[in-house]
Amino acid sequence: MGYSKQIYQRVWDILDGRKQAAREEASRHREEIHHKIPRIAELERQMAQQAARITRIVVAGSPDVEAKMQELAETNLGVQQERVALLIQHGYPRDYLTLRHVCTDCRDTGYVEQNMCPCMKALLRQEAAAQLSRVSPVGSSTFQSFSLDYYPDTPDDSGISPRVRMQDVLSTCRHWTGTFSSKSESLLLIGKTGLGKTHLSVAMAAEITLAGYGVIYTSVQRMMDMLEAEKFSRESGSKEQYRDTMVAYLDCDLLVLDDLGTEFMNQFVGATLFNILNSRLVEERPTIISTNLEPAEIEARYSQRMVSRLVCAYKVLRFAGKDIRYQKKVEGIRQS
Repeated sequence: MGYSKQIYQRVWDILDGRKQAAREEASRHREEIHHKIPRIAELERQMAQQAARITRIVVAGSPDVEAKMQELAETNLGVQQERVALLIQHGYPRDYLTLRHVCTDCRDTGYVEQNMCPCMKALLRQEAAAQLSRVSPVGSSTFQSFSLDYYPDTPDDSGISPRVRMQDVLSTCRHWTGTFSSKSESLLLIGKTGLGKTHLSVAMAAEITLAGYGVIYTSVQRMMDMLEAEKFSRESGSKEQYRDTMVAYLDCDLLVLDDLGTEFMNQFVGATLFNILNSRLVEERPTIISTNLEPAEIEARYSQRMVSRLVCAYKVLRFAGKDIRYQKKVEGIRQS
């Protein structure tokens, strides 16, 4: 999955924290038991001495090494059984002195042999969802909360009402999300301010994130600000950070870019934006872009190459109606 380096690092930090918490808990338990049941401390010293004896026997290459190791193993088993019996006798669970990991399959390492553990996959999804919620209105922007009531049902100049048109847009977005794959078609959401472009793009991003895909959601301006700052920073490590950030935008399973056309334009922004969008098209990685600009305005602002990529290679969804945010504001004033 195309999760960003930051998400992976966050998950590694969580797993490291779990392992450290397990070690600290085990240490506290051991101190408690050694104080309350001194015999267990004595048994553990015996076990340590036996482990040292096994090591010496192996290193010395004794001719009867197998017999002696078997004898020591049986003795060690008896010591362990006595320790468990003492714990139970004093009202403790049999595993009270054992490292107790959150995930018993991978022992909080994230991997079982060479395979990623389901617990790590779940953490990646959770962290990706948390990151998405920090930069977008995930809680209020769902398919279920997208109301068609705000769109007029009177036909416009095209002979189709905005409500019918938006019903088709909503159905398309739902189907696209439900059948999403890392090779899905890219989407271009075009329409005036306040018609629900951000709402639906967030709804799609949220559901695809929960499905386990690596999603990056950001505005074009925020993305360009980050890349430009890293590209031209003189701080050590900035080049590596710029490279990592570019890889994240290029390789994530889904890139969602909001408000194309509101970013401050310069040569770097134009070239970098085209490079990201063109590279993702070439590698067949899906992108969702929302914009208030019409194709002619996109061509005037960027280039004919840009509008060619967006209009010809993306599925264009046209939003219609009247500013919903304005309608909601008027409703709020009337109700107050």
